[in-house]
Amino acid sequence: MKRVSAILLALLFVTLVKAQDEQGAGTDPAKFLQSIESTTRVAGLNSARKLNNEFSVRPIRDEDVMWSIRLWSKMNFNEKLNSAWNAKESRISEVILNGIEAYYDAKSQALDQQVGITPYATFETGAAGFSDEDILSETDFRNNLKNMSTAQGNYDEALRGQDRAELKTRDGGRFAEYSDARLDSIIDVEYQAASAARPLDPANKGDLDVLLIEEDMIFDRNQSLAKWDIVSITLVAPPKASVAGTEREIVRIKYEELVNYIEQVYSESNKNTAYWYNPKNPRDRNINFAHAFDLRLFSAYITKFQNSDDSNIQTLYGKSDYDYSIIEQAMRKRMELLEKMHNLWEY
Repeated sequence: MKRVSAILLALLFVTLVKAQDEQGAGTDPAKFLQSIESTTRVAGLNSARKLNNEFSVRPIRDEDVMWSIRLWSKMNFNEKLNSAWNAKESRISEVILNGIEAYYDAKSQALDQQVGITPYATFETGAAGFSDEDILSETDFRNNLKNMSTAQGNYDEALRGQDRAELKTRDGGRFAEYSDARLDSIIDVEYQAASAARPLDPANKGDLDVLLIEEDMIFDRNQSLAKWDIVSITLVAPPKASVAGTEREIVRIKYEELVNYIEQVYSESNKNTAYWYNPKNPRDRNINFAHAFDLRLFSAYITKFQNSDDSNIQTLYGKSDYDYSIIEQAMRKRMELLEKMHNLWEY
């Protein structure tokens, strides 16, 4: 009897092993799981490779997104809550520019690996993605970074005689014997040097004080949580840096690359670079800018939300159901989103 039982157990073991081999569990567990009829098929196991956002720092499956909306918000360093992002010792805008400079340096050296932060064209130029065609050339980037308000335009020829006379008396009359042609050449060179637009500098207060944050607000039904998923960051020139007195977008970067660069320089500098300035404890440098984004340690007002007309809040003003001022409409939209998240969580 014992011998018969042993033979039956052996046959059962062989059958189970053969069944597992046929299902592919011995070589590919994923294939074995796909053959199992269970409630996991509702989510779709194949969707593990289909991400909601390929540029996300922490992507989730597309099937786990119960609800989402894309938002654009502006973060102004002049707000007291945002001053820690623009501290004298550590500025986020300076980190971004250094990362872009590292990218151009690597390109000039023909390095194959990804270095620094790739600069892309902005929304104002019609670019929306991150294709190779949208990458800014170094010349275009430096032109975008100029303070256009400092450019004085063409020389006023009515001042030529006055400037010649002043130049002849300069430095004890060293130019007194120069011909008008030589004097004119000196005048033209000096004017071009004085009238050229200077580059914007994050160290100068007010030069680079605004970031445009593009992000998705997502409700993850798998974890029953509302999540902020940042896609891109755009540097914005202030109104004073343009002749027209309006803001101007300079460069757009992937948030994913910004996080990688922040982590790199923060680690290599032993927490002396790219750290978030803690106003409550200035000695504490344990939070870098990437971590501060995760903790939402900033204040930003909505300038645009996903809508059928792809309009921003400014252009929506005055239309039906949008009879609020721009700031009031931004606050109202944020309250609506909070209520939406609350209702989805209850659902």
